[in-house]
Amino acid sequence: MLRIRVADGSLRRLVGKCVRVGVLDGEERTEPERGVAQGSGLSPLLGNLYLHYTLDVWFEREVKPRLRGKAVLVRYCDDFVIGFERREDAQRVAEVLGKRMERFGLRLHPQKTRLIAFERPEAGQRGGKGPGTFDFLGFTMYWRRTRRGRWQMWCKTRSKGLRRFNRAVAEWCRRHRHLPVKVQHAALTRRLVGHFNYFGVNGNIRSLARVVHATERVWFKWLRRRSQRTRLTWERFNQLLERIPLPRPRVAVRIWGG
Repeated sequence: MLRIRVADGSLRRLVGKCVRVGVLDGEERTEPERGVAQGSGLSPLLGNLYLHYTLDVWFEREVKPRLRGKAVLVRYCDDFVIGFERREDAQRVAEVLGKRMERFGLRLHPQKTRLIAFERPEAGQRGGKGPGTFDFLGFTMYWRRTRRGRWQMWCKTRSKGLRRFNRAVAEWCRRHRHLPVKVQHAALTRRLVGHFNYFGVNGNIRSLARVVHATERVWFKWLRRRSQRTRLTWERFNQLLERIPLPRPRVAVRIWGG
């Protein structure tokens, strides 16, 4: 696979040396029998190249011509979603996909691999939700109605991702409650801005607002425990937020819609 993509023999030899490089743990040196050393910058590059030929090229050249309906593959690193127009096509590919991965020494994650119905709900459906949801790259994809009454696909932050972020912020506030308030504010601002830069897509404002609200509550909780003599009140905390407010939810990228 590397020879197909890279014609420079010197570069291929350099990659080979990086693959065979050992790992020094104290005075003990070990060499991996297969793969690359953990944490190597070469790992995502070779992994992406490997899946390109194992999955992408195979799907375009061998799978799609044999399908009765349309199909699309979206992959980012080792996470991918395949959409099918017809249910029977999805079932046929699901049966052979695992065998294709095993042929190249890979396995599908049993808990993350599933076949779901995700077609657009009928226009006449007034209540209820779409047929199903799925998670991809930290987002949950689902159907909902627009203000004009049309069904449209939207995304929101995955529930597990929200809980993980909130736990990390709570743990940071607990461990660093002794720092000056402005230092804490600057650290929390960096975390929120980083969260918004990734999850700040149109249609996900509600999830972003929940993150800000949870951050304010946990910050208030641990600021109150800085002193045993005077307790911080919500009134004084709101006055603090007026002077040094936390970032507000914002859309960083518009991935669909006008």
